[in-house]
Amino acid sequence: MPPVPRRILPADQPALLALNNQHAEAVNALPPEGFAALCARAAWSGAVWEGGRPLGFLLALGPEGPATGPNHAWMQAHHPEAAYIDRVVVEAAAQGRGLGRALYAALAAWAAGAGFTRLGCEVNLDPPNPGSMAFHARLGFETAGEATDPRNGKRLRYLVTGTRRPLIAHFLRSPDEAPLSGAPGLNTSPAEPPDRVADPQIA
Repeated sequence: MPPVPRRILPADQPALLALNNQHAEAVNALPPEGFAALCARAAWSGAVWEGGRPLGFLLALGPEGPATGPNHAWMQAHHPEAAYIDRVVVEAAAQGRGLGRALYAALAAWAAGAGFTRLGCEVNLDPPNPGSMAFHARLGFETAGEATDPRNGKRLRYLVTGTRRPLIAHFLRSPDEAPLSGAPGLNTSPAEPPDRVADPQIA
């Protein structure tokens, strides 16, 4: 069983920022004040820890307020019913333990209770991230659009969960389903082989 995510506290931020910036290619590096502002703005935040060491975290935003960037703005405009995953990062050494799925499931449980009917995110097409694409496809995410990030020129695909089943059902593993990896392969940027799905880090 993967560790249970808990809410991110201000005291957690230095360690999580270091983890974030280790995956800068996937999620973009932030200065301490930028990371603190993003955590304060997050509608939902969660991190998994082991022995005082962060293994991964997720920050999600709602549709209200000014956009934090062009990708958040796109989701606000096209899918305001979705809780937007700004970034999700999992330490490379913790891959294959289901941490990405655990973070998504915790977010989905909160989002359903808060009235959201979808989760939304983006995954890089160029540079490609086939591992993250495979992870999200297995969780029932569907293509919602494509764009080029004006900040860095990355080509990306927007994804949202389908509405044919309850939101939380996307993240409940059936008894015969193979485990999902939950490390930097979910990250929506760097390319990772499909069996080592990088964390869903959203750029």
